[in-house]
Formats: sequence, structure tokens, C-alpha cells
Amino acid sequence: MGAPRLQGVRAVVTGASRGVGRAVAERFVAEGAHVVVTARAEHRLESFLRDARGPGARPAAMALELGEPHSVAAAARAAVLELGRVDVLVNNAGVLGSRLPLEDVPDGELEAVVAANLVGTLRFTQAILPAMSDGAAIINVSSGAAGRAGWAGYGITKAAMDAATRMLREELAPRGIRCVALNPGGTRTAMRAAAYPSEDPATVPHPRSVVGPFVAIAEGADPGWHVEAREWTP
Repeated sequence: MGAPRLQGVRAVVTGASRGVGRAVAERFVAEGAHVVVTARAEHRLESFLRDARGPGARPAAMALELGEPHSVAAAARAAVLELGRVDVLVNNAGVLGSRLPLEDVPDGELEAVVAANLVGTLRFTQAILPAMSDGAAIINVSSGAAGRAGWAGYGITKAAMDAATRMLREELAPRGIRCVALNPGGTRTAMRAAAYPSEDPATVPHPRSVVGPFVAIAEGADPGWHVEAREWTP
């Protein structure tokens, strides 16, 4: 690896205990960023804190339960206190729920998925925004399941977050804040394994294979409001 590309950048990555979130956070740290990572429980980030290495400040970890408003507010306050300002926010955390047609979704599940993936994510973003620097970036992790039949609350919330990205991009344009919905595509994650239980994980790319676009956007690139990670070469 050459000179650090994100030296001095201050970033928040949610859902960083595993999968895409962890791969992105590890790369950000390796590129020199000062990173705050979140997971539902702080202890889930112990291995990340132990293994992450980079030329910048040591990463910090905190608990974030997106479905709990008090947790959202507390995590946002703690992240801003740690970083001072936020240059990059990666909204990666979320829950899958059932892969079912809407009419078959169990009572209470739709509300829980919407509370975490949509309301909680937007409330966390709202709480971070006052600390975001002009020219910063918000990366909302999208999905090919957005609006797809049979994906119930997950598909609905991903489609809604895509729409929210377009809205925020326009609202925050005067501050130069780039808002991008980034679809990493299929990667070897626990969520994908739950969604496709019969799939051989060895046939699916590792999350590290899609971190390049995240780094490029954090560095200043702007691919537009929506981008497919495997189709964009920064």
C-alpha cells in the first residue's frame, strides 16, 4: 500500500463488527482515517479494535441499536465527542427480517425492520449532520433487493433509503455534502448467508473486494447519487 489516502479524515462506520462494515472500517483505518465504529453491542467490536492497524488515531467503538431512539442519540453524541467533526458517515448497519411476501410477514416484524433500517438510520444521520464538515460524504449502503418482491421490510427500507439519499443529496448540496447510495453487490456476509442458506459462501466474493469505492468517495470522489460497486472504477 502506498501513502495513506485518508490521513486526517474522520469517519463513522455503523454495523462494523462484521461483513461489509468491518471491511470498510478496516480499510479506512489502514488508510489513515480516525474511525468510530458501531455495533449493537460494543463487545462485538473487540476483535476489530484488537486487529485494526493504521497510521492515524486509534479507532473508537460504541454500541448502537438503531431501533432504540435513546441508543441512536447517545451513539451520535459519543461519536461527535470522539471525532470533533465528521467527514464521512457510512450507514451500513441494518437487519434482514424475513424473506417473505408482505402479506406473510409476522406481526411486529415490519415495524422492527423499518425502525432500524429506515427511521433509526435517518435519525442517526440527522444527529450527526451538525458535526459534518462542508464537502463531507454520506454513504448509504444500498442493495439489489431494494423494492424487490419477496424481501418484505428489508426491500422496502432499502428502497426508501435510496429515495432518502436523493433527497439528502439535494438538501445538502449547498454544503457540498455528497450523498451516495452504494450497492456493494453480493458478498460473503452473515446476512447473505441468512438470505441464501443453500448458497456456498465460497462462491461469493469477500467484502474486502468492494471497499475501493468507499475509500474513493471518502477521499473526495462523487459518482452520483447511486452507484454499483462492481460497475464503477474510481
